[in-house]
Amino acid sequence: MAFEIRGVVEGFYGKPWTMDIRREVIQYLGDHGFNTYIYAPKDDELHRKRWREQYDENFFKEFSILVQEAESRGISIVFAVSPGLNIAYSSNSDVNTMVEKLMRLADAGVRSFGLFYDDIPETLIYEKDRNTFSSLSSAQAYFTNSVFKSINEKLKTLSRFMICPTQYCGREATEYMKTLGRELDRSISILWTGPDVCSNVLSADNAELAENAFQRKILLWDNYPVNDASMVPELHVGPYEGRDPNIVNHAEGIVLNPMIQPLASKIAIFSASEFLLDPYHYDSDSSWRRAISEIAPGCEEEMIHFCEYNLRSPIHTTHSERLTGLTSNLSKLLSKNRWPEVYEILLGEATKISESEKALNERLPADLIREIEPWIFEFSLWGDALTKTTGILAMRNLMFSSSVSYEELSETTKLCREIEISLCKLVKTETLTGGILFREIVQEILVRTKGYLKLIIS
Repeated sequence: MAFEIRGVVEGFYGKPWTMDIRREVIQYLGDHGFNTYIYAPKDDELHRKRWREQYDENFFKEFSILVQEAESRGISIVFAVSPGLNIAYSSNSDVNTMVEKLMRLADAGVRSFGLFYDDIPETLIYEKDRNTFSSLSSAQAYFTNSVFKSINEKLKTLSRFMICPTQYCGREATEYMKTLGRELDRSISILWTGPDVCSNVLSADNAELAENAFQRKILLWDNYPVNDASMVPELHVGPYEGRDPNIVNHAEGIVLNPMIQPLASKIAIFSASEFLLDPYHYDSDSSWRRAISEIAPGCEEEMIHFCEYNLRSPIHTTHSERLTGLTSNLSKLLSKNRWPEVYEILLGEATKISESEKALNERLPADLIREIEPWIFEFSLWGDALTKTTGILAMRNLMFSSSVSYEELSETTKLCREIEISLCKLVKTETLTGGILFREIVQEILVRTKGYLKLIIS
C-alpha cells in the first residue's frame, strides 16, 4: 500500500537551488517513484518577504521548462507562496494580488499551489484583521478559501491546493488546529511535521491526532534530511527511519525537506522512496546501503564508513553505534592503562579513515565531492589526529627506557605539538561529525604524555 503523495519540498532556509539543480532532483525523483515537488525556498524573497511582487520573465520561462520536464517524468510541481510575515488577511487587495501571482504561474503550466503560513507570529498584526476575525486560524481559513475559490474558478484544471499552518507540529489538538480544520475548504490539504519541527519519530497516533483535528488526512512535511538553522554544521546522510508504516492510514503522503546539498540528500531520498512505495516491507538498513551503493559506486564501504561519522540528526539523536562503542571501549582501556590495546584500536581507525578518505576523493563524482568537501576535510583531520596520537603512544615505552635519546624525546615533543595543531584545526572547522567522540581521548593521551615528558626532561 503506497502513499498517494510522495515528494520533496524545497523548503529550507539558505541559498535556494538553481534551476539546473531542480531539474536534476526532479529527474531523480521520477526515477525513484516520487510524484511531487514543492517549490518553497524560504530565502527566495519573492516567495516570502516580497511575496506581493511578480517574478521576472526569465524566471517564468525557466519555470515553464521545469514544469514540462517534471510532467514528462510523472512529477507534479506545486508552487507555494509564504505571505504570513506581512499579509492582511481581510484585504481584498491582498487576495487579488495573490490570485494574480498564482495565475501567472498557471500560465507557466503550474496546476498545484500552496499557501504557507509557517514560522510567523501567532498573532494578527493588522487592526482591521483583529476586528474582523476571532482568531489567526479563522483569518487564514478565510484568506486561503478566497484564493482557492478564485483560482479554482479561473483555472478550471486546478490539481491540488495545500497550506502549511502556523501551528504545524505538536502533541495535542489545539483550538487553532480545530478551527482551521472546521473552516478550511475540505479540498485543501494541510501539511504537518509531526510532534516536533524536526521529528525524531513519526507515529500513527500523532498522524491520527492531526487528522482528527484538521478533519482530513494530513500531508506530512518530514523535516529530514534538512540541515538548515542550527543544523548547518551537520551532514544528514543516515538511514530514513523512525516512521510508522501505519501513517499511511492517516496521511495523504509524505514530502521530505532536503538538505541545502542536493546530491548528498539523495541518500535519504532514495531510502524514503522505498518506504513510501511499500511502508510495511521497508528495511531501513538495507535500503540505506542500496542508496549508498547508487550514490558512491566503486567505494561503497568507504562511503559507509564516512557516513558513520555523519549520522547524528533529528532522526538519529546519537552518533553511530560503532563509533560510540569504539570510543567507550577506548575510554575504559585508558582508565586501566592498557596502552597497547589503545594503540592498536586507534591505529586501526586512523588507517581506515585514511584509506576511506583517499578512496572517496578518487572515486566519488566531482559534484558530490564539492558538496561534502568540508565534511571530508574534517574526516581527514580526525584521521591525522589519530595517526599522530598513535605516534606518541608508540614512543611511550621509550620514554621510561634508560637508553632514551634526546632525538626520541624531541620527536615525541614534536608529535605533541602537531596534535595540538590538529585539534586547533578541528576547532576552526565549520562542520560537526562523529569524530568529536575522539576529542577527549586524544586530549587525555596528549596531556598525559606531556606530563611524562615534563618529568623526564626536568
